[in-house]
Amino acid sequence: MTNRSGPGYAVGTWGASAAVAGSVLGLCAATGSAWPAAALPVAGGALAAMPLGVAVTVVGAVPLAAAAAAVALTALARGDLESAAGIGAVALLGLVAGALVVVQRRRAAAELEAALQLADAVSVVDETTGCYNANGLDLLARHVLGSARRTSGAMHASLVQLGDLEPVSELGGPQAVAEVVGGVADALRGSTRGADIVGRWADDLFVVLGPGTGTTPAELERRLRVRLLGTPDAPLVRWACSLTVGSGILEPWDSGGLAELVSRAEQDLALRRALRAPSAAEPVRPQPVPRSEDSPGPVA
Repeated sequence: MTNRSGPGYAVGTWGASAAVAGSVLGLCAATGSAWPAAALPVAGGALAAMPLGVAVTVVGAVPLAAAAAAVALTALARGDLESAAGIGAVALLGLVAGALVVVQRRRAAAELEAALQLADAVSVVDETTGCYNANGLDLLARHVLGSARRTSGAMHASLVQLGDLEPVSELGGPQAVAEVVGGVADALRGSTRGADIVGRWADDLFVVLGPGTGTTPAELERRLRVRLLGTPDAPLVRWACSLTVGSGILEPWDSGGLAELVSRAEQDLALRRALRAPSAAEPVRPQPVPRSEDSPGPVA
């Protein structure tokens, strides 16, 4: 979406409005009549109808309002009350029309924002990766869990967490983060079974759902690293990010649904992440100093 509230738009809009105002003032001076200035409020109403930012609209309206006021005051000074009243009436109509346009634009913007929020709430696909989002995972998990329980089978969930995304964002911006996240999503789709469901649970967290006990975390991580580090232009080669995998299983006799399954996988993920974290530095123990033959021995 084009930004129409920047300094460039403000300067350009002000310049165009100033040119219109100057032309009208020149026409008024040439004809000796104040009536050409009636076009200034009309131009102001048209400016309010344009899809510009509030600050840009205000800046652009300044030359038009100033020129209209100058012509009206000049007409009053000459005793031309009819022209001054006419310009005032047109200015009032332009002000009312501009206010109505601004109110309508704000209402339309609020309706658009509400529609976008509703679309996000009912959407089942993550736009960045093309995977299922949390809504889609919830809907599909009910089907998979119901099918597994009808056949007295288990259901598994593997959580794949990306770490160290903040340095990537600082160095490469959102585009680099999207590249890494998209690469992990593609690698997951190519490393899992056809019956498994790949989704994005959070910004840095993916979920793999499926029937049975699934692939072990170590094997899934190995497959992902092969795909993500296999070529020189692979995402994890260009951007150094950590990768941790945890898993959880719902046995046929276990209660709960997707939330319980993800909770178990999160516990396993936290444990594996803690085991990989560097431990606290141990205190340095003094090394024994070799004693020479000339040094005195210990006192008995």
